Amino acid sequence: MTTPSSQNDLRSFAAWIEGVSPADVPATVMFAARLQLANMLAAAFAAQAAPEAREVIDAADALGGNSGSATTLLDGQKRPILDAVLCNAAAAMTHDFDDIVWMGHTGHSAVFASLAVAESEDKKIDDLLLAIVIANELGGRLGASSFFGPLNGQMWSFIHLIGAAAATAKLLGLDRERTTNALSIALYQPTFPLQPGFMRPTSKLLTAATPTCTGIQAAYLARAGMTGDPRVLDDQRGFWSRFSFLPLRGMLGGLGKTWVTSTLACKTYPGCFYHQTTCTALARILDQTGPIASDDIASVRIETTKLATEVSRFAASYAQDEPLTAVGVTFDLRLLTALMLRRGQLTTGELHPAVLHEEEAPLRSLRDKVKLVHDPLLSARVVQSAMGLETGRAAIGALTARDLAHIASSYRREYRSSALSMSDIGTLIRGVAQRHTAPDEALDARGVPLYFPSRVTLRLTNGQRFTERRDLPEGSFASVGAETRIKAKFYRAVALAKSPEVAEACWAALMTLGGGAAVAEAIAPLSGALSHAE
Repeated sequence: MTTPSSQNDLRSFAAWIEGVSPADVPATVMFAARLQLANMLAAAFAAQAAPEAREVIDAADALGGNSGSATTLLDGQKRPILDAVLCNAAAAMTHDFDDIVWMGHTGHSAVFASLAVAESEDKKIDDLLLAIVIANELGGRLGASSFFGPLNGQMWSFIHLIGAAAATAKLLGLDRERTTNALSIALYQPTFPLQPGFMRPTSKLLTAATPTCTGIQAAYLARAGMTGDPRVLDDQRGFWSRFSFLPLRGMLGGLGKTWVTSTLACKTYPGCFYHQTTCTALARILDQTGPIASDDIASVRIETTKLATEVSRFAASYAQDEPLTAVGVTFDLRLLTALMLRRGQLTTGELHPAVLHEEEAPLRSLRDKVKLVHDPLLSARVVQSAMGLETGRAAIGALTARDLAHIASSYRREYRSSALSMSDIGTLIRGVAQRHTAPDEALDARGVPLYFPSRVTLRLTNGQRFTERRDLPEGSFASVGAETRIKAKFYRAVALAKSPEVAEACWAALMTLGGGAAVAEAIAPLSGALSHAE
């Protein structure tokens, strides 16, 4: 296996992609890829009753027809590769029920590009899992390198360009030169989502779907002989000049040594990943209180990270006078909290348009009782977890006071707000240096934890007060019991099919089929089950 010699030239990444084999990947990382595959399938299955996911299928059929070589999960039909990927990735984003690695929501491209191409090209399970890992490793690194920039989180849609291109190039067996061209072509016209189309309307469902299709196309174009420029990242007019205030080039290192796939964290609640620990804390409070009438709630105080408060602020600014949508609710933590308290739980069923329409007035009223507060010490916990990876430690450790000042001014210019106040920055720096007193959360040594802490305090009108803090999302690969939680999520989603027995067969196929088995063998029970869904 070749280790990249340069962190800024796509030729070095192509050399690694060409040389890496399943034997080079730790067994725990390959298992994480299996869990990610199951999780992303569950996220897509969960959209079975969502009209917006069906609209994407209707549009795909109008453009390309419903015959091909890749399975569309919601109806079990075979469609052309790009159509199947478009439908599957959009379905998985419908309820924001996906996963992340450090750093980015790579699963849409890592899983759905790899799955469609592997099925169409008659590949084996090990080929599929390796492609998923490769997409995670490149997509996660590119996202991390652009951490300080005009985009964040799911809006880093450009990671799907490189992830899909890398996975497809490996599955097609492209040599180093053609793989370099595939990556270069994919990043030639990088995607830049705009917040108005992301924070409320259903156009958000296309955020990962369209760049994933472009990345797949890039690899097939490279196989046919098309070329690209491998310097597209670091050129003075290249990618980083547009997508980063301060490129963290060191985040791109460590291929074959540091595995970002081991940071996998799957969502156990539909909604923004930054809000997962808040939902877990709320669930623990509800376990103590039982159902609570809205009139009995005096206030809810949520102390959380800057990432969570900022995404909530953006979401709220785009949905003030608009009807509630699943997209808008899953990003606005105050609304999401109101929905969970109002309904006593948070599943994809709570996000159905009919439910949101019925509950809109009481949800807005309850939202007014929720206060969202940034705690710099909790943000420091996020930074500390980033430093759990060698590349993260090196990149963050190299930042200077001048760098931080430049980043802060760039955020003020871009977002018309301060990323962090000077007081926040001081608290954050001190917090990163100190040892945290955090909840007792059992860790699984196979994974690397990514902490996104939240503390929730619920006060009732009778004077009772309940407080819970969670730091680690319960679907993290580094959390003991994560596999059980992902399995439960998968079973609930596939309950849309005929029987629990079908769910068991689907899970068994994904988890137990050997690496030499055909991908089509794993897909057969899935497509068969869902084509007969009620």
